[in-house]
Amino acid sequence: MSETIADGAEEEGPKATSIDVALNLLELFSSQQRELGITEMARLLDRKASTIHRTVTVLKNRGYIEQSSQRGKYRLGLRVFELGCVYQNQSDVMRDASATLERIARATDETVNLAVLDQSMREVSYIAKIDSSHVLKTDIQIGTKLFAHCTALGKVLLASLDEATLDRLFPANARLQGYTARSLTSVAALRREIALVRERGYAVDDEEFRSDVVCVAMPYRDLMGKVSGAISVTGPALRMTAERIEEVRRAMKEAIGS
Repeated sequence: MSETIADGAEEEGPKATSIDVALNLLELFSSQQRELGITEMARLLDRKASTIHRTVTVLKNRGYIEQSSQRGKYRLGLRVFELGCVYQNQSDVMRDASATLERIARATDETVNLAVLDQSMREVSYIAKIDSSHVLKTDIQIGTKLFAHCTALGKVLLASLDEATLDRLFPANARLQGYTARSLTSVAALRREIALVRERGYAVDDEEFRSDVVCVAMPYRDLMGKVSGAISVTGPALRMTAERIEEVRRAMKEAIGS
């Protein structure tokens, strides 16, 4: 029997602690799901509304959640933003890669993103970006999490992992969820793609995350030569022709210095 790999989240079991419930609740919020009511949270977490209400009350009192005055629903609070700023200020890869991102943005005039693998190692988290000046451009918000196997950034980062780790993350019989008809949905196809990325040093997302969007990514290494993140250039498919992809690849290689 094959298993379906969707993301790295673990299901909340019956022995989940109050901390588990609080963290799972906070992780419900995203750029696509900015406000939630008590009933919605209880349904999504399969918990009693009374449990969710107690948890929300604590989080609200601590500033991690706030209540909309107009709709009465809840959204992330200022304290979450403050902790995000702490991470931003202490992140070595964000600090070290900023100049490289700017060089690539100037050279390509396309949207440039920086991402890392999340704790599950099956998803990528976008942690920095520079927007293109073009009217027609891609818009992926900082903080977005996507399946690693569906993005050029993710494929670059997965290619940096050892074989044992890849085997654990993606068992041979697993079925991968995708976003578009072009997404990789088999582990065999993913492993072939990873081998190609290792061979040529970059990855391409050819409308695998979003139709009409093409992305080119390369690894970003720290001073010790270890891959600490990945940088991508993203643009609309009508502009990202084969010739343009090659231009972007050369510009990225020069800027990154590899």
